[in-house]
Amino acid sequence: MSVRNLIEVSDRPGIAVQVIPYAQGAYVGMDGPFTVYSYPDPMELDVVGLDNLDGGLYLEETGAVENYRSAFDQLRAAALSSRQSMDVISRAARDLENE
Repeated sequence: MSVRNLIEVSDRPGIAVQVIPYAQGAYVGMDGPFTVYSYPDPMELDVVGLDNLDGGLYLEETGAVENYRSAFDQLRAAALSSRQSMDVISRAARDLENE
């Protein structure tokens, strides 16, 4: 995905793009990507997906899901707002186009 595509996607309903500035230093989640899947039906289990070189791992245990949900909340708190993030991304896109 290009930087311009990222800007376009950020305008869609339900999408929030946030950037964690380099100056923030180390933060939770740096050891690899994860996705928290939540479902509106309370009978459906929430699941965490972990991507790795061998494929993926899916966690359904309540404690593990809560740990990752907490990590996601910490990431959102460490990140710039969506508007500030789009400003940073837009500047980066302009800089790349001017090179």
